[in-house]
Amino acid sequence: MVGSKAWDWENIKSESWLKPSEESFYYAEKWRGEGRERLLDLGCGLGRHSILFDSKGFKVTAIDLSEYGVKNLREWQKRNGTDFRTVVGDMKHLPFADNAFDCIYSYHVMTHTDTEGIRQIMSEVHRVLKPGGEIYFDLLSKRAWHFVEQQGERIDDNTIRFVGGAEDGIPHFFTDEAGIRDLLRDFDINVLRHVETLKTPLYNATGAHWFAEADAVKDYVKPDYSDIIGRTVSGRIDRPLGSAHPRIPDMIYTVNYGYVDGVFAGDGAEQDIYLLGEDKPAETFTGKVIAVWHRYNDIEDKWIVSADGKDRSDSEIAEAIAFQEKYFDGELFR
Repeated sequence: MVGSKAWDWENIKSESWLKPSEESFYYAEKWRGEGRERLLDLGCGLGRHSILFDSKGFKVTAIDLSEYGVKNLREWQKRNGTDFRTVVGDMKHLPFADNAFDCIYSYHVMTHTDTEGIRQIMSEVHRVLKPGGEIYFDLLSKRAWHFVEQQGERIDDNTIRFVGGAEDGIPHFFTDEAGIRDLLRDFDINVLRHVETLKTPLYNATGAHWFAEADAVKDYVKPDYSDIIGRTVSGRIDRPLGSAHPRIPDMIYTVNYGYVDGVFAGDGAEQDIYLLGEDKPAETFTGKVIAVWHRYNDIEDKWIVSADGKDRSDSEIAEAIAFQEKYFDGELFR
C-alpha cells in the first residue's frame, strides 16, 4: 500500500475549490429530510462542503490529510462564528468510533490511493457508518484520459501516481463498473452513474468518474461497558480543577481531569477520567466508575468517576463535563 500524500492546497489558487459542488446541495436537503444528523466530510480540503453542511444544521466532523487545508477551514469557521470538529488525519485510519455517522460526503477524495488502499478506506467507511448510514463519493474511471494514455507513474494495475502540477506525487486509483461494485459489496447501492467531464478543473483533458450513493449493511452492536461501570479505579490528576487546557488557554477545567494507572484507551494513551465529587484541585484519585461518555467523532471514551461513591443523574454529568465535551459529539452510557 502506498503512503498517503496531502494536496498542496497552499499553492492552489482557484476559487472553484471554495465553492460547494452542486451535489452537496442536493444531499444536504435529502439527508436532512431523512433525519440524518451526524455527517463526516471525508477529505474536507479547504472546507467548502463542511461549511455548507454546518449551515444546514448537520453535526459536522471534517477530516483531511492536509494541515494547511484544515487550518484554512478553522479560520473559515472563526469568520462564520461556527464551531465543529476538524481533524488532520488519514482516511485509511479514521480516528472515530464505530457507528459514528449517519452520512459521509466525500467528493474527489477517496480515489487518491492505490488498490490496497481503497479497500482499506472502504473498510473504514463501513466501520464508522451506522447501520443504514449513507455515503456519497466518487472514484476515477478507467475511461479517464490519464488512465487511457497512461500519464504518470504506474503503481499497480489500477493506480497511477501523477507527476508534476498540483497533484505531483499523489496516487490515483481508477476503476470500472465491476470494480466499484466489488468495493461496495458490503453496501446497498442506490445510485451508480458514470460521468465524463470534457475539461477538468486542473487539466485540459477528459475526466471520467464513477459516482455512487450507497448504504452500509451491518448490524448495530451497542457499546458494552458492563465490565467497567461499577469498578473502583485509581490514578493521577494531570489537569486539576481550575487549571487551563495546555493548548486552549480559554478552556478552564471545572472538574478534576486525569487518567487511570495502567489502563489504556483507543488512542494508545492511559484512560482519561472526569472526577466528580471532589471540589478542590487534586493530584491523585480513587473512585467508582458510574458512567462512560462515548465520543463518536473521536476514538477516546471518557470514564466518569465518583470520588465519593455517589451516583449522579445524566443531566448532572452532562453539565459537569460540558466545558470540554461540547466540542465533541457523544453519548452517555450507564
